[in-house]
Amino acid sequence: MATQANTALARRRTVFRRGLVAVLALVAFGLFTGYFREGPGGVLHDTQDAVGGVVAPVQGIAVAAIEPFQDGWNWFSELRGARERAAALEAEVRELRLQAINDRFRAQEASDLAALEEAGVGLDTDYDRVLASVDGRSPSPWYQSARIDRGSRDGIMRNSPVITAGDAGNTLIGIVTSVRPRSANVRFITDGTTGVGAFVPEAGQLPGLVTSPNPGQLRLTGVPREAAIEEGQVVMTAGSSTMSLPSPYPRGLVIGVVSSVGSRDVDAEKSVQVDPLVDPREEHYMVVLAPSSQDAIRRARGG
Repeated sequence: MATQANTALARRRTVFRRGLVAVLALVAFGLFTGYFREGPGGVLHDTQDAVGGVVAPVQGIAVAAIEPFQDGWNWFSELRGARERAAALEAEVRELRLQAINDRFRAQEASDLAALEEAGVGLDTDYDRVLASVDGRSPSPWYQSARIDRGSRDGIMRNSPVITAGDAGNTLIGIVTSVRPRSANVRFITDGTTGVGAFVPEAGQLPGLVTSPNPGQLRLTGVPREAAIEEGQVVMTAGSSTMSLPSPYPRGLVIGVVSSVGSRDVDAEKSVQVDPLVDPREEHYMVVLAPSSQDAIRRARGG
């Protein structure tokens, strides 16, 4: 049985198509040959000009109709490109800002550690300087204590003074209250309970006692009314405390600055308020004065 492709009608259609293609090819070849052989005023050239004159207006209308869509597409492409560039710039700015913050942090850390290299200078005969970092804080607005990452393995013992490098020199922060092999607890002099034997060098050698009536505040008590104490004077550790117990703090550590002085005619003592020179909340590194001499160890033990 003959298929549709093998029927006589199908064969005739195939022959017709091939013949038509051949004729069109010959016609096209003839037209091209004639076009290039005739002069500018020939029939084919005139026909081209006539057809071009008819098509040109239509082409212009088509271009005018398409142009808004082209403009819209170009605007959309430019907008998308602008958004991508803006997103890239925003990411770059964010990365640079984070890098700047990190650089400032690293610079501040390096500056703090460099400053602590001077803390404890001049006390080396009685104490070993132990640099420690804070790894825990008491949960209060003016936290009273902190935990540091150095302990008895580093020579630290109970009642070891804790200092930092302030603008006025070795500045007292607090004292070690308990020790473990690799950590220790520090109580700050601004905790509301601590008392430190102190004096004002510019007002003579009259001793007093710095206490903390409220967390974050200091007061110098026991100073006679005739003492020439004024605002702005520096308060330092006296190296002594009471008759019953020696002071664990060496003489000459800075405590704070006198912020106000007052007294009444009936008062035997001055009322002296002291601003701490260091805010313990801002200290992430501290220097512990680990007693090394027999005298410093005796003072720390209270003997």
